[in-house]
Amino acid sequence: MDLKNTNLKKVGRLQSSNLKIAKWLGKRLVIGKYSYSVKNLFLAGLVVFFIASVVVYSLFIYGNNQSDPNAAIEKEIKSLTASIGKFMELPVGEQPNLATVTDQAKLKGQNFFANAQNGDKLLVYPKAKKAILFRPSTGKIIEATNLTSDSHSAPEVSPEINP
Repeated sequence: MDLKNTNLKKVGRLQSSNLKIAKWLGKRLVIGKYSYSVKNLFLAGLVVFFIASVVVYSLFIYGNNQSDPNAAIEKEIKSLTASIGKFMELPVGEQPNLATVTDQAKLKGQNFFANAQNGDKLLVYPKAKKAILFRPSTGKIIEATNLTSDSHSAPEVSPEINP
C-alpha cells in the first residue's frame, strides 16, 4: 500500500488554506498492481455513508410505527372523539370501539347506514349503548342512535365495516 502524488496543476487555483486538502485529494492509493484516487475513494465513502444513514433512519421510523399498532388506533379515536365532542356530549369514562365503513353498498338495507359513505367512522359506546356515524372528510356527524336490543335502526358491525 503506497500513496503517490499526481499532477497538481488543476488544484493550483485553490486558495492556500485548502492546499493541504487539495494535495491529499490529488494523491493515489496503490495496493498491489491497482491504483485508486483518494478523491474517488473519499466520494465513494460519502455515498456509502449517505445510503447507510438513509437505510438506518428508514428502519428506525418503520420500527417506531410497527412497535405498537394499537397506539395509532388510540390516537385516531382521541382525534375523532375530540372532533365529535365539539358537537355533542359523549359518554364519559368509556373507550369507544372504532370501525370504518369500507363498502357502503352492503349496508344499504340498514336504516342507520342509509347516508353512509366509504371512509365514514363508526364509534360505538357499548356501556352507554350509543353509536355515532361520523364523516371525517366533512367533519359532520351523519347519524347518532341509542343501541337497544329490539331497535331496527341500531347498527350492526358486519364484515363490510373494518375495525
